[in-house]
Amino acid sequence: MINARLDRLPMSRPIWKLVLMVGLCAWFEIYDIFFTAYIGPGLVRSGIFTTSTTNFFGFAGLGAFVAAMFAGLFVGTLLFGQLADRFGRRAVFTGALLWYMAAAALLACQHSAGRILFFWFLTGIGAGAEIVTIDSYTTVLVPANSRRRSFAFLQAIQFSVVPTVALVAWWFVPTAPLGFDGWRWVIWIGCLGAVAVWFIRLGLPESPRWLAQRGRVAEADAIVSRLEHEIVARTGMSLSEPEPHPPVVQEQKVSFAELWQSRYRGLTIMMLVFNFF
Repeated sequence: MINARLDRLPMSRPIWKLVLMVGLCAWFEIYDIFFTAYIGPGLVRSGIFTTSTTNFFGFAGLGAFVAAMFAGLFVGTLLFGQLADRFGRRAVFTGALLWYMAAAALLACQHSAGRILFFWFLTGIGAGAEIVTIDSYTTVLVPANSRRRSFAFLQAIQFSVVPTVALVAWWFVPTAPLGFDGWRWVIWIGCLGAVAVWFIRLGLPESPRWLAQRGRVAEADAIVSRLEHEIVARTGMSLSEPEPHPPVVQEQKVSFAELWQSRYRGLTIMMLVFNFF
């Protein structure tokens, strides 16, 4: 009944608050991805990277810096995205946050191209794991019929970072506050924001749906009950009785190849094309 109780909830302030908190946490993850281009001129001016690459596998060109992030994103989403199903959305969300925050902070302290690429790759892995976790986390927190609005709100919060990080880079990259290159400050500012996110996430519950699937029904019930009481107190309206969902088929492990079977092939290709462009 956990799913039914969640899905009959109205999209009121308590639920929008949860989406807002997830969006704020995601904001700094998107910050790390988008400053890739904005700090490039600073890395070149510092003499760490060049604007061109001498050969395909050269590490001195700025293109290698960009590639390292997206290679990390690829690894993070492909290999670590599934961890949320095993350990819980909130736990992986927190772990990925700590991962990329630490990697980015260490990145800003490096002075050689090789070390910067290494820590930038690690940052990408953490960000990749965070991306898929944020989407799945939002999906299971909100009522099923309100997911479109929730994702629209989530995306609006996330991508407001683009002009923000551009402004921060415009301000800091040409300068050297306290003797440190401006591009380093752009990264450190993002890390400081991630520290604030650490405290925001304290107000985020684990997914009740995931807890119920894992047999931790009492924990799931406590979270949903608290949300129900808060909604009733805020809106003054009574909640409708939950309509039982069809029985859930027992979870089964599937292989990557199953995505390419006739049942899912069209959807898989559509999503690949959509995300590619």
